[in-house]
Amino acid sequence: MKPQYPLFSQVALTEDLPQYHLKRGDTATIVEHYHNPNSQEDGYSLEGFDVPQITIEVTASQIMLLSDYLREEAILSKFRHLSGHRQKQLEEYLDFLLQKDQTTPVN
Repeated sequence: MKPQYPLFSQVALTEDLPQYHLKRGDTATIVEHYHNPNSQEDGYSLEGFDVPQITIEVTASQIMLLSDYLREEAILSKFRHLSGHRQKQLEEYLDFLLQKDQTTPVN
């Protein structure tokens, strides 16, 4: 399912955009949505980066809601503070959960 974000949502980039000198995690506001009925991703116009008067076009996979990005970063920060042994244990457990999730029927 393609993510669809409402207009004026606060989002963070999920990847660097070197052509605009923007980095993963930079935040902006969605100002326009471009629905693509084909198999391609929807597009969005973003504004509000630290660069004044710039609007950039991105695909849905290049952004995520700011609240989700902050939660993901908090989890990754905790993960980075674990010992190598604990990181490996956690990775194995996450793999187990992902496999279980893929085999569990959706209601």
